[in-house]
Amino acid sequence: MGVLVVGVQFKLDGADLGTEDTSAPYSVSWDTTTADNGSHTLRAVARDLVGLQFASEPVTVTVSNAPPPPPPAAFAPGDLFVSLENGSVQWRLPDGAPNGELVPGVPGSGEGLRFDAAGNLYVTHWCADNTCSAGNTVEKFNVNGVSEGTVGSGYNCNPHALAFDAAGNLYVGQADCTGAILKISPGEPPVEYAVAAENRGSFWVDIAGDGCTIFYTSWGPSVKRFDVCTNTQLADFNLAPLPGNATQGLRLLPDGGVLVASSAVVARLDATGALVQTYSVSTGEDQFWAGLDLVGDGTFWVVNYYSSNVYKFDLTTGAVLASFNTGTPSATVVDVNVSRGAPR
Repeated sequence: MGVLVVGVQFKLDGADLGTEDTSAPYSVSWDTTTADNGSHTLRAVARDLVGLQFASEPVTVTVSNAPPPPPPAAFAPGDLFVSLENGSVQWRLPDGAPNGELVPGVPGSGEGLRFDAAGNLYVTHWCADNTCSAGNTVEKFNVNGVSEGTVGSGYNCNPHALAFDAAGNLYVGQADCTGAILKISPGEPPVEYAVAAENRGSFWVDIAGDGCTIFYTSWGPSVKRFDVCTNTQLADFNLAPLPGNATQGLRLLPDGGVLVASSAVVARLDATGALVQTYSVSTGEDQFWAGLDLVGDGTFWVVNYYSSNVYKFDLTTGAVLASFNTGTPSATVVDVNVSRGAPR
């Protein structure tokens, strides 16, 4: 007497592969690009009318996925780049749609991002081990998204944020250990600036048009300043402690003010350092704003570290204009940068 099968659950390496199929002929689709390369076991488990189950003999298959396609030819104006703590960088179109991925050539989590005047992208990597013998450096990607290796030397531990002056000098804020800011110039030894700290080191940095004044945050209530031309600590920029006491990414605004991520809000300071506006979302998600960047048209993108969502705001109205999720777990996205494109 035969068994009347009413459903089949396919299994991959012992876990359910899709939902139970209750319509003959029984089958399942499997996107092998979601699986690791190597050997995998498939099995079908049939269920009859009274709930008894009968497992098939296992079938072993080998997955050998082709490598992902190379990214498009060159960075274009408005393209977005999002750093992840696994070390990689997502390349997205100006509307946030996926466009490729930059694969790191050095270990360590991906942290701060910055473009130089030629359109190359620089990514900081934190220490990849307890001794900081791996990672703990800055990586350069050319305008085609290809790693050209590390840049600079003398990093103490956990380089985090980057800024270029008009002369092409690179300033690197270090999150931990000494917390000093390093100046990296081609063909010269690094110059170290011992800056005042709050809860971390020089966590995020930006440089004013005078080429001297570094604005930085230190995971505290302030936007701090340091003059690298005179090697002098300056007065804090903000007139009063900022919301949340955990300042993160910042950018100088054309009007002399500062846009700074500050815990559950993004804060806008005017040219006097007064708080004049805050930005947040009403989605119900927990908010801890991290890296941000100006688009150049009166809007900005900012990372919500808690949700791995990235939002675009109107700088004047505070309206949310666009958003996307990186497709990664919460607390894995650090920074966002907008490409100006390679010079033509």
